[in-house]
Amino acid sequence: MNNNNFLQKATDYKKYVASRYIAIESEGIAKKLGPFSQYLMSVKYDGHYYALTYENETVTFINRSGKIAPRIHLHEEMEAHFKAKGIGSLFIAGELYCAAQKRTHQFNVTTELSGTGEALKFAAFDVVELEQESFREKTAFDKLETLKTLVPEAGNFHLVEHKITESIQEIEEYFKEIVEIGKQEGIVVKTEGFSIFKVKPKFTFDAVIVGFAQGDGDRSDLLRDFLLAFRKEDGSYQIFAHLSHGFNDEQRRDLLEEYKQKVVTSDYTEVARNRLGFQMVKPETVVEFNCIDVINQDSKGNILKMNLSYDDDKGYTANYQQPTISATIPLFLRFREDKQASIEDTSFNQILDVIGFDDISLEQYTKLPDTEIVHREVYKKEARGAIMVKKFVVLKTHKEDLDEFPAYVLHLTDFSSGRKDPLKKDVRVSDNETQINDLLAAEITKGIKAGWEKIEA
Repeated sequence: MNNNNFLQKATDYKKYVASRYIAIESEGIAKKLGPFSQYLMSVKYDGHYYALTYENETVTFINRSGKIAPRIHLHEEMEAHFKAKGIGSLFIAGELYCAAQKRTHQFNVTTELSGTGEALKFAAFDVVELEQESFREKTAFDKLETLKTLVPEAGNFHLVEHKITESIQEIEEYFKEIVEIGKQEGIVVKTEGFSIFKVKPKFTFDAVIVGFAQGDGDRSDLLRDFLLAFRKEDGSYQIFAHLSHGFNDEQRRDLLEEYKQKVVTSDYTEVARNRLGFQMVKPETVVEFNCIDVINQDSKGNILKMNLSYDDDKGYTANYQQPTISATIPLFLRFREDKQASIEDTSFNQILDVIGFDDISLEQYTKLPDTEIVHREVYKKEARGAIMVKKFVVLKTHKEDLDEFPAYVLHLTDFSSGRKDPLKKDVRVSDNETQINDLLAAEITKGIKAGWEKIEA
């Protein structure tokens, strides 16, 4: 296998080809699909992507992470088949799925691979390379014709179930047949123009709100995002999404005022897309939302986000990054006042019916380095019976090697007992020590004038 570097090609395929599929909901088929003379429709099996490689009369299955699957009954059957066809080298992309279920599920594949694998089948959906000739520039229809010469139509390893059509209406009917009636995960639609679409029903989940982000500029009086988490079996909170769609401006204004009253302490800071930090809140509100798609890997590999513990006295404590999902365009539906922010009502296990987590051991995700307070200044002022406090704290995270963390965080706290909104918090982040110190100096110069007394440093 090393002669053809199949291992690298297998991981590159998932990273640069399959990960670029465009997810659309079934209601948007007619609107989102462009006008083409024909479309290639196929079943999206709910299994695991594997590269099937054949070289030196040996079949190898390689997953998206570059891990080679153990040998199962399929290997010898495929090796005999390709040898009889006189094939020297081959790379086919496909889905390894569990045919013993009425509806295939990803987690069934993991279970089968750790056992006999007798229930596993392989559905080929793309030919990437044949006899070291790349098929990258060929159309989906050309590839299909080649696949038909390489892979049987049916059996333990087979060509993906497919149809060719010229009609958008027929695509909608095929979706109903395969997904709504057949209960499969979705369908894939390929075009002559190299566009590939994943068509799925919308997914609906319940999650707990653990934080909120405020807007900036002329929208600073509005809610920008909620920070969502699922509950894990150990009671922890697994962050997975920012929820920003589904609210009008009146709701955003009211929600911001409401959630400002729920702020709790946290040693973890997540940054919103406007570079302002989320303020963490007591985990007590359940929200229902839907989304077009969920994924657990991107071009960098497994999607990792922070796992938190919560205590009424200590607030949130960052544990370590854990494998989780990314939700495509999450849309707020309603607050679930009939549900609690419990493990039962907001369980992480909701997503396991949608997507599986293979080759994941939490032992590889160790506890994060401790954050260090490198600077702290507190000022106090009394005027007309009101007590005012301003606090400036610089933290060195020691986590700058991780994608989600800056090297430095400046926490700003502004309290005034005579103000309608007495407590205001904000953060600034930087990966440069000089810059964070400049930000600190600028904030002190701006906020501390005559009459302020330094009470702590």
